[in-house]
Amino acid sequence: MSDDQFLENDAFMTAEFLKLALDASGIGVWKFDPQTQKIEWSEALKRIMGVGIAHTVDDAFFYEMVHPDDRERVREAYARVLDSASDGNCDEQYRIITPAGVVKSVAVRGRTYFEGGGAARKPVLFLGTLRDDTDRKSTEAALHAAIERGHILLHEVNHRVKNSLQLVSSLLRLQARRISDPAVRQQLSDATARISTIAHIHRRLYHDHDVRQINFGTFLSELCTDLQNTAPECSLTVCSPDFAIATDRAIPLALIVNELVTNACKYAYPDGRGPVQVTVGLQTVNEVRISVADRGVGLPEGFSLDNATSLGMTLIGGLLDQLGGRLEVAGQPGATFTVKVPLQEATRSPASPEAAIRPTAIRSHGKDTAG
Repeated sequence: MSDDQFLENDAFMTAEFLKLALDASGIGVWKFDPQTQKIEWSEALKRIMGVGIAHTVDDAFFYEMVHPDDRERVREAYARVLDSASDGNCDEQYRIITPAGVVKSVAVRGRTYFEGGGAARKPVLFLGTLRDDTDRKSTEAALHAAIERGHILLHEVNHRVKNSLQLVSSLLRLQARRISDPAVRQQLSDATARISTIAHIHRRLYHDHDVRQINFGTFLSELCTDLQNTAPECSLTVCSPDFAIATDRAIPLALIVNELVTNACKYAYPDGRGPVQVTVGLQTVNEVRISVADRGVGLPEGFSLDNATSLGMTLIGGLLDQLGGRLEVAGQPGATFTVKVPLQEATRSPASPEAAIRPTAIRSHGKDTAG
């Protein structure tokens, strides 16, 4: 065909443009005649499949190239799209083995064309495209393996941090037993509780799949169970929804709760017996409110957060500054400390909506200690 004839033949020119585009994209095309079982592959497809341009292909040759583990699935897929009752659309991924023994991953899309209707409907032509997906699949596999290694490494780090912190706690307990001064012994006990709180978070992170955030409602119940064991005479109750919070915010928030609950158990009741209630509410999508309340003797006369100098209150103030939160105090009867902290990127658990807030009684020595 001359150049003039080429330019005058719109259909031929369109076909040539399409062929050039497919060759440039590296996508192979083929057509299959269901009536004659004849298959035609484009040059690009033959290059992908690793066969010579002049090589004649047929149905048996194609299925011989399909990976043995994928062969039966591919047969079923093509039989399905050629079925007169189907919509004729094909979208498959499988592996082929070239004559040189190279395994490739390919992505196939195609469509069957039918003629007739009803019982007379029959397939007359299948047109398909095939793309070599080997490099993309390899990249995805490498990325997935790298992510998996990262998760394993983070879990191992959390496991080791947890073990190290537990060792420090054990050493502090041993040291406390050798000290006769009650005040110093109490300070070591408080330090041990703080370290144990951090260790508890790392233990939770070790068991959870997502190390970026933690279910704080579940964790809070576990933390208060530990605190209950250190103050068995207090009736410690937790009422909290399940919600997720970023790990780097969970640690300081857990330390704040630890301080407030420890203080309530130590100072609210002269005989050490009485209820302590921990209540959590989600004020907005991005703010959590945690209240620790008792029915004890109340706050000392003239108590002020600005004038509080104890280590616990100093620690709470520093952690609230870090979180961008605030602390409110109310008395009569007892004392209620309320912490309000932004959650930032926290997300609520879909399985536990905010409305489903149920109180949890912490058990001690095999009995229910809820007030």
